[in-house]
This record gives sequence, structure tokens and C-alpha cells, in this order.
Amino acid sequence: MSAQKTERLINLTLALLATKKYLTKSEIFNTVAGYTGSPETMERMFERDKDELRELGIEIEVGGLDPLFEDDQGYLIRSETFQLDSNQFENEELLYLTMAVNLWHDSALQANSKAALLKIQSLSGPIESNSVNLPVIRDAENSKTLTTAFESVEKRFALNFQYKGSERNVQPYGLYIQDGFWYLVANEADAIKSFKLQRIDGRLKKVGKESSFTKPAEFDLATFLTISRSAKKEIAVLRVRKNQGHALRSKYAVTEIDDEWDQMSLEYGFDQEIIQTILWYGSNVLVERPEKLRSDIKLRLKELING
Repeated sequence: MSAQKTERLINLTLALLATKKYLTKSEIFNTVAGYTGSPETMERMFERDKDELRELGIEIEVGGLDPLFEDDQGYLIRSETFQLDSNQFENEELLYLTMAVNLWHDSALQANSKAALLKIQSLSGPIESNSVNLPVIRDAENSKTLTTAFESVEKRFALNFQYKGSERNVQPYGLYIQDGFWYLVANEADAIKSFKLQRIDGRLKKVGKESSFTKPAEFDLATFLTISRSAKKEIAVLRVRKNQGHALRSKYAVTEIDDEWDQMSLEYGFDQEIIQTILWYGSNVLVERPEKLRSDIKLRLKELING
């Protein structure tokens, strides 16, 4: 499935979930990003999208807007038919469910896995991107890296790997997920650092024997994350076009600016993740500040244009 179609399906799902009334096709075409072309083209796109969401197990309710005119129909998704009950699962169980579903992403069960991911993510809010906000495990090598990291943390194996052009030898203390990516917390030369697993070049190799190091008794992963995240957090002020950016609107408050734009503030700690998120929305989301973020996005756009 193309990135544009994926984005359109997500936008349509979010719009139909967020509405309190039935949305007509005309309202959908005017408010959901991704529907372009002639009326006939948009009609065909919507019918295909509607059928695909239903194949994923998502119930789209059809209702008449006027009892006197049967052809005047609208659409919505009731949250109770879409979302899982948050009391059914512990956070750790949801984590393992997400990991397992991702492993099936490129298999014959891809449609089932996509539906499962949408429902799992509904517990903490709708997704923005199918590749940014989910714990990514999509091939055997990626899975092997994560398995090696888990085993090394549990059994205290030292690790060796290539990272940002340098050889690293570390003592692994823990693992966590940030914006859908796995990070390894480890001691390197008496400094505790975070390493993004996706940026490891080549294999993650265990070194020496089991229990080759002792993790300090005073080290607490939750405390480390709280301190490191608070130190890295910055505030981005965005302009979001009316009736666009539904996933962002579900998570952050907006202030109305004029008839075309709303303003939104959000915290972020990793530049690359927020850049990917903003680029996802194209011209419907603009950065007001910080200036560095604006410059980085302009640079990324030039790279994309130039290939």
C-alpha cells in the first residue's frame, strides 16, 4: 500500500471516529486530506477506502441524514465498536501484542495485523503514522537485534556494535520505546547513554560470558528516562490547517487563529521523529518556532525534492 493511501485511510478513520454526527461524502472530501481529482475520482477512492476499512474489521455505520431522502447518507465510526477495552490488558501485555503483530506485517496476515495495530493504538489515542508511532519489528534481522538486546540486558552480556561510524563496547542496562522506536540504555566508558537500535550498523554482538558485569544497584531505568527526557524536551509551536491533522488534534489542544488556521504547542525530545511527523501532514502543518526546527524541515524538503 502506498504511503499516500495509508495516510488517507488513517485520516478517514480518524475523521469518522471524531465526528458526533454522520459525515456526508461532500464533507469527507472537503475535510479529509488525500481526496483529490474529479468528483467521480473521489467517489471511487472513497468507495475503495470504505471497503478496505471494512475488510480490516472496522465498522463504518451508514445513516440517513433526512428521513425523507434515502439517498442523503452519512458515515461515522462508533468508538465502542473500534476501540479495545483498556482494562483488558496490562501495559506490558499491550507491548508484547504490538511486537507480535508487527512481526506479521509483511506476511499473508498483513490485513489482520493492520487491523490489530489500529485497535491496539486506540487505547492510547489514534495513530499518526504507521511507521513512526509503533514499535517497529518488521524483518528477521530487526527481530534478532531486539532479541539479542533483551537477552543481554537480562543475562548481563556485554555488547559490541557499530554506531554512527564508531565501534561501541557497552554494558546494557535496559530497553525502552520512544515514538515507536527501540532504544538501548547502556554504560559506555562510565557514561550512561541511549542508543537507537535502528541506527546500529550491522549485527549486535554479545561479548564474553553471562554475568560479565554488574549493574549498579542505584540505577533505575524510569528515573534515568525521566531525567533524560526532561532535559531534552523542547516546545514546538505549529499552525494546523482547519479540519486537518486529526491525529495531532486528538492529542494536543488548539487555539483558533483565523478562518484557515489553528495554533498548537507540543513537546518533543527527538528532532528526527517530530520532523517525520510534521512532513507527514505536508502543507497542512507549518512550524512557527523554534527556528532550528523550521530550518531542519526546509533542509529535509530540499533533500526530498532533489532526490
